[in-house]
Amino acid sequence: MNRRFAGSLVAGMMFAGMMIAGAAFAQAEQPFSTFQHDSSQPLEIVSDRLGISQAAQTAEFVGNVEVIQGTLTMRAQQMTVTYDQSSGDIRQLIATGDVLLSSGSEAAEGQRANYNVDTGFLVMEGDVLLTQGQSALSAQSMRINLNEGTGEFSGRVRTVFVPQSQ
Repeated sequence: MNRRFAGSLVAGMMFAGMMIAGAAFAQAEQPFSTFQHDSSQPLEIVSDRLGISQAAQTAEFVGNVEVIQGTLTMRAQQMTVTYDQSSGDIRQLIATGDVLLSSGSEAAEGQRANYNVDTGFLVMEGDVLLTQGQSALSAQSMRINLNEGTGEFSGRVRTVFVPQSQ
């Protein structure tokens, strides 16, 4: 059994277990509980190369890109950042190629991610895998609201819940 599929099974059960187990799961850490969004935190970006377009109000980071904001870390092969020209504030990050988002005990991976810094919405696509400890959830796409800690998964969703007592 390949590692991604095994992790996918773990994630699916986690989400199903939340719905079915109710009170038992209430004692465990909830999904997205460590994905905290705070747009007031500084945003640091490291990459191998950077290209800037003043006209398009974008910056293109290429090669081993790592973004850190508060407790959130995002990694990808390439990232396009859109910013407000007058304030310099970052508005959106579009990451492609082996995207990994992590915070605390949670991690999500996929092929593409679109993160709107203003709204706190993150959309991840392409064989998405969300893990939390031994539990995991997989789908073709994931949309989470980092401000509210809510999410929606679509495209053959698989979940695996591993109780905390194991």
